[in-house]
Amino acid sequence: MNNRAVTYARVSGDDRVKDGRNLAGQLDICRDHALKKGYLIVAELSEDDRGASGASFELPALNQALEMAKNGEFDILVVREIDRFARSLAKQLIIEQEFRRHRVQIEYVMGEYPDTPEGSLNKNIKAVIAEYERLKINERMVRGRRQKIKAGNVIVHGKAPYGYRLEEVDGKSKLLVNEDEAQIVRIIYQWYVFGEDKKGPMSARVIARRLTQMGVPIPPLSNRNSTKWSRTTVGRIVSSKTYIGVWHYGKNGSSNGHRLSNPEDYWLSVEVPAIVDMDLWDAAQERKSINVAAAKKNLKYQYLMNRRLICGVCGSKIAACGSNDGYKNRLYYRCNVARGYDEYERKCDNARYFKAEDVDFTIWEWLKSFIRNPDAIDDGIAEYHEHREREQAPFLERLQVVDDLLVDHRNQLQKLLDIYLDGNFPKELLVERRQRLQDTVDSLAAERVNLISHLENSAHSPEQLQAIKETAFKVAAGLDEAEEDFDSRKYIVEMLNVYARLVIEEEEKIAYVTCVFKEEAERLLIVSPNTYRRKRQDNHSR
Repeated sequence: MNNRAVTYARVSGDDRVKDGRNLAGQLDICRDHALKKGYLIVAELSEDDRGASGASFELPALNQALEMAKNGEFDILVVREIDRFARSLAKQLIIEQEFRRHRVQIEYVMGEYPDTPEGSLNKNIKAVIAEYERLKINERMVRGRRQKIKAGNVIVHGKAPYGYRLEEVDGKSKLLVNEDEAQIVRIIYQWYVFGEDKKGPMSARVIARRLTQMGVPIPPLSNRNSTKWSRTTVGRIVSSKTYIGVWHYGKNGSSNGHRLSNPEDYWLSVEVPAIVDMDLWDAAQERKSINVAAAKKNLKYQYLMNRRLICGVCGSKIAACGSNDGYKNRLYYRCNVARGYDEYERKCDNARYFKAEDVDFTIWEWLKSFIRNPDAIDDGIAEYHEHREREQAPFLERLQVVDDLLVDHRNQLQKLLDIYLDGNFPKELLVERRQRLQDTVDSLAAERVNLISHLENSAHSPEQLQAIKETAFKVAAGLDEAEEDFDSRKYIVEMLNVYARLVIEEEEKIAYVTCVFKEEAERLLIVSPNTYRRKRQDNHSR
């Protein structure tokens, strides 16, 4: 029986210029290798991680291969060369180990590494050299880019900021005003501060909707699949200092695949033509602060379950929304996608309004009955532990892989020391290789710390659960007092981590509710306070 093979290819942005490292080239090489070996190719997987990070595990095709390996669907993974799994050696080694744990052999077309201590050492040395070279190239690119910016050049990834165009002026890359777009920027600021025709400030969401209705083309950096303006795009425009004549570089960076904010002393700035004056920009920032404060105040006192509701149809967030008919505020929950506020232009049929008073009342009544029942909480704790054990199993497996790799690489470091002591190898080369191995060990150790931190932070400890249980019992004794105090009710909801999924079933509004003590959702019929009280009175009269 022929061995079953999966071919895998990955490219990043800097691979484009290299022969044989584009996706098609890699797959061709891997396919030829597999066919020459007589393997049965069951899948060809590839991905472009220019928009992701090769240092992370967020690679869908690779994750698919791992899932296939777990299910025993193939025997050999064919890859062009050793650095295709990840840009980070530590991640590369973890992924390799996970495949081996599932009895999948990895073959590299551009190198053979026998399953011996020497083969492992040679492979890892080659990998750390490749990683080192990538880091040095990136370092030189960043250094060169910063030197150009210090000389007065503007360097952007992709398109120029909305309202500008990028041109060469006197041998330098400069931002010049794109008057058509700049006019839209000025309108956005005017509407945000004063409103259309001075009728009062407009929110970022309303401005986005208005621009879409007017047919104004969206900025080039907006979501590529969208034809609509978004409140996020409008929000970025009214917050950017570029429009008052200061373009910044280096505000954000990355580490281990995660986006980070750099300290201000690392930023570089270049003067550019201003599109709005300082007074208008300051007024926009003041308006933004007022909007944020007002939103917090309104939500604090109006919506018990805000940010804790999910659409039962599309799985997106359900947001608090309100309307004013001139004499009474009407407060509702409604699916963001159904409202048309989804930036990805998804569709959802759950267009119904859920009256906030009814949802909050139903869930609060359920919560009261739940925390007054000691048996229900004890059952919930047992259920919670079972769920978390299943959820954490993959992370525990990965932790074991990291621990095994740490032992292996520390052993390799010791072998290098023994070789050095024998005096049969050039000292300079040994020192260099030792440093690279040590860097890998340090990276694996950091990964181990992150995994342990995730395991510790992603779940409550038995002590924490017991403390929450005791607090819940104390709360249960004082529930009547909490009835009239929104802050107390909100505290209880947050303490018990109450969430709900809202859906329409047979023309009835239903909430599927969970909390820290209840992983399996409980189905609740949403009723109004008046209906509930009337039924309770009717039952009492009988």
